[in-house]
Amino acid sequence: MEKRVLILCTGNSCRSIIAEALINSELEGVIAQSSGVQASGCVNPNAKKLLEQEGIWRESYHSKSIDTVLQTSYDLIVTVCDHAHESCPTFPHATRTIHVGFEDPDGKAYEAFEATLHAIRASLLPRIQKELMTMNKNVDKTSTGVKISFTGVVAKQNIVKMVENCATGACACMSDETKAKITNMEVSGEDGAVALELSGDIAIEEIESALANSTVLNN
Repeated sequence: MEKRVLILCTGNSCRSIIAEALINSELEGVIAQSSGVQASGCVNPNAKKLLEQEGIWRESYHSKSIDTVLQTSYDLIVTVCDHAHESCPTFPHATRTIHVGFEDPDGKAYEAFEATLHAIRASLLPRIQKELMTMNKNVDKTSTGVKISFTGVVAKQNIVKMVENCATGACACMSDETKAKITNMEVSGEDGAVALELSGDIAIEEIESALANSTVLNN
């Protein structure tokens, strides 16, 4: 399944465009788009020239406002400038957001654009690969119990299997005492973004311990 990544910066004319092109060219199975919180409306000529020389420029690359992508589902959002990081809006579809900042080459010599490309290739691409190839787990207390949010490399069917094993006693990941506290388990979401809501008077520490012992998640 292809992963979708959004690269977000302020003007969407230099850094985010370069990152978008590099990801689409060099990361197999990943589709990147870019946008700006205050889009300039045009791609910096030096950024375009650099990507043309690299052989990875596409005529479809253009500077666009974040409003045009807010309804799109992404597996990962990356902010590449501090302003975008601080003003990144909330997306309707729950998405992980990370920040990997780079200096803005706009207004500088062409060599600054080359340095930005090399920096993005060296640090951002491996980070994206790591984020998309890892399953992340966040455990939060709710008014009715505990909610576990799984993102990244996670299949919904595996979470369903884990719940079934727990319900039938086929899994010993949690103590009988903890199991007795759980009144309901409900799985929702889809591959890459799965939620497991547990109802009952249970503590976060109990669930974190169970997740660490789960054979379904850790094999």
